Amino acid sequence: MRNLIKRCANILLMLLFLCITVGIVYARVYIDITNPSFRKLPVAVPDFKMGNNYHPEFAPSFAEIMRNDLGYSGAFDVLNPEGFLEDPQKMGVTLQEINFPSWKSIGAEFLVRGLYRTEGSKLHLELRFYDAVRGKLVTGRAYDGDIKDHRIMIHHFADEIMKALTGEPGSFSTKLAFVNKTGDIQTLYTVDFDGYGPLRVTPEEKMVVSPNWSPDGVFIAYVGYEHERVKLKLLDAQTSSVRSLPVQSSVFVAPRFHPVKPILAVTLARKNNPDIYLLDLDGRIVDTLVSGWSIEVPGSWSPDGKKLVYVSGETGEPQIYVYDTENRTRRRITFTGNYNTSPAWSPDGEWIAYSSRVEGYHQIFLTRPDGSEVYQLTFGQHNNEAPVWSPDGRMIAFQSDRGGKYEIWIMLRNGRNLRRLIKLPGEQKYPTWSPRL
Repeated sequence: MRNLIKRCANILLMLLFLCITVGIVYARVYIDITNPSFRKLPVAVPDFKMGNNYHPEFAPSFAEIMRNDLGYSGAFDVLNPEGFLEDPQKMGVTLQEINFPSWKSIGAEFLVRGLYRTEGSKLHLELRFYDAVRGKLVTGRAYDGDIKDHRIMIHHFADEIMKALTGEPGSFSTKLAFVNKTGDIQTLYTVDFDGYGPLRVTPEEKMVVSPNWSPDGVFIAYVGYEHERVKLKLLDAQTSSVRSLPVQSSVFVAPRFHPVKPILAVTLARKNNPDIYLLDLDGRIVDTLVSGWSIEVPGSWSPDGKKLVYVSGETGEPQIYVYDTENRTRRRITFTGNYNTSPAWSPDGEWIAYSSRVEGYHQIFLTRPDGSEVYQLTFGQHNNEAPVWSPDGRMIAFQSDRGGKYEIWIMLRNGRNLRRLIKLPGEQKYPTWSPRL
């Protein structure tokens, strides 16, 4: 009897745990920011609180990183700190210490509270995200590391906030790579999602085009120049070492990593016409994927790696097709516009972004993988090209000459919240987005 009572008690405790867990998960999924009727959520991010008296300059700068992240997301209306009623160095940080009516009175529905302590080069950072309306903690994390890594910590917590609200982490802890051209010199750069910390990662070359970040974040494939010949290259994104793949071809175009397997789709000229081949990461040809009498150029893989969206000129003008690798069939999906290029499959598999020429200018469009529901995202008398998706599928980066020269811009998938990634000398083209790092 005693064992039976104990077993029943354990079962009841397990059921209680499951109910609580389900309740927490449900409570954390607040919003669908892709819904057309979505209203931005007012959030307050006061300066972080000093846990000791060292580095007071971090209090506003740490908070500003978080404000920018949440503002870029398109999910939040970030409130101006000048309207806050409380002193961030005197107010508390824990649930019991927060005066939620004070924050509700200025229109805040959510609140981010930060506390930091430093000791030498080490940083302890506590971050909490509150529902100010309900007076509840939504999520919280503590981070310990080097002071120089403070931006990474804050970006990771911004990812956590998006996961708590939508069920999918954000893309704040990611980087973008792009080609920077100054005069006749081209180099590959990487930069944080928010435009911080540009870093040149390749030597100066006569040509650097078509970079593509591997799904594990380890490599960036690109087409470069070596000994007066075009080469397909692999950059180690962690060490910046570069090696050329020993595949013979007079043409290399658009290397694209497979999302699951360690292989690349790339255009090579092995026969009469440039076709799409599969290569392993040692440069060995695995298969001929798409061939024809015209030029075929890979765009990107579907998330499951079973299909490839690509560009073909077989109609006389570039159009977009989807190739099914399982049944070896292809289907054209663009029928409006006579110049459609640079297709990019969204991480959720629901959309393909691409560039189409409209009245003399290239614009970014969205379509379903079957070619239905075509939407134009960019407008105006300037070019917008080469779209790539953020890992969470909420944003699209692309190259645009809207500022008088080509630069990298980022927008939400609905075309809103447009911002320039970074200002640098020269022109910036061919963006590629890293996975979460």
